[in-house]
Amino acid sequence: MRSPWRVPWRAAAPWNDLVWGKPMRALRAVLFDLDDTLLRTDTGAFLSRYFGALSQFCSTLIGADRLPACVLQACERMAMRAHPEETNAEAFCREFSALTGLRREEFWPAFERFYAEIYPTLRGEIGPMPGAREAILAARGIGCKVAIATNPLFPEQAVRARLEWGGLADLQFDLVTALENMHYVKPQPEYYEEIASLLGVLPAQCLMVGNDPEHDIVPAREAGMRTYLVHDGCEGLQDTGAADRCGTLEQLALALRGGGLAGCL
Repeated sequence: MRSPWRVPWRAAAPWNDLVWGKPMRALRAVLFDLDDTLLRTDTGAFLSRYFGALSQFCSTLIGADRLPACVLQACERMAMRAHPEETNAEAFCREFSALTGLRREEFWPAFERFYAEIYPTLRGEIGPMPGAREAILAARGIGCKVAIATNPLFPEQAVRARLEWGGLADLQFDLVTALENMHYVKPQPEYYEEIASLLGVLPAQCLMVGNDPEHDIVPAREAGMRTYLVHDGCEGLQDTGAADRCGTLEQLALALRGGGLAGCL
């Protein structure tokens, strides 16, 4: 099914003309990935804490040994099957119900309590990446809309908690993608097209900033966006996902303010 957000590809103007040169007004939105882009995370350690806490909290609904597998399988099925008429939350609940035999009204309130009461305590060593706040403020400073473009596999409460862990919760965002408000996930190009539509801009007017070539760069470029791969030390980097530029968040902030991209590809 053709995505309602997909627009025909048009040959982009040179990168310098679109973003780094004088016509900066052509850039209307900057999208930031969250984990390992704005936040320094240890994904393995975090998932261990997360599933341990979730299994214990929901143990009266489903055996603690079953819950992680059911959550992961429901997410996988949600991601693999197109559901443009359903939000990710609706699709996840449908798949989780099919796997467990539980009705949404039996498990979703417990999940909501978990994310409100327990999830904020799972921070561990998660903290801000250097330059994260500066890059967001730089985008705001040139009049761009700013979106948190994290893979929408978690409820908004969880994403807001992660922004708090990164010291970014006080900043203004035009969109925070989450389980409840998106219909696609990474690495689907439709995810990026939907973000552009919700922001009221064209994909070609967006810059996607992320650390993962497969999930952040390649599909955003396919959607028609410009891309910036966050990486400390880009020289000799093998897999950039054909990103338009590569560098640190500090370098991105400098570039957005008109200072150039010294040291970047």
